[in-house]
Amino acid sequence: MKTYKEFHGEVPITEIGKRLREIVRTEKKNFKILTGYGSTTIYSKSKQAAITSLIKMKKDGLIKAFFPGEVKYKTLYPNDNYYDDKMNYGNLVKNDPDYGNEGIIFIFV
Repeated sequence: MKTYKEFHGEVPITEIGKRLREIVRTEKKNFKILTGYGSTTIYSKSKQAAITSLIKMKKDGLIKAFFPGEVKYKTLYPNDNYYDDKMNYGNLVKNDPDYGNEGIIFIFV
């Protein structure tokens, strides 16, 4: 699975949604992005901007699913945000070395 690393400080926060849409136009199955994970600020602004954009992209039908790497270690319930996506696509990333990494978001087109 291809990893896009520019979301960890290279893409301005205001351009994250635009860059994600560009990538979705070229990727046909899935990809992952590396964002900051907020070790110094409690939360990552780039990760939050990416998730906000991905929620809208999913609602608009541009992507099928997404979830952050840390869902590997979370027990999710049917009403949780990433439950369906993890259930449907978790097997595709279960052996990925980044599965569990808080700075990674997996995206399925």
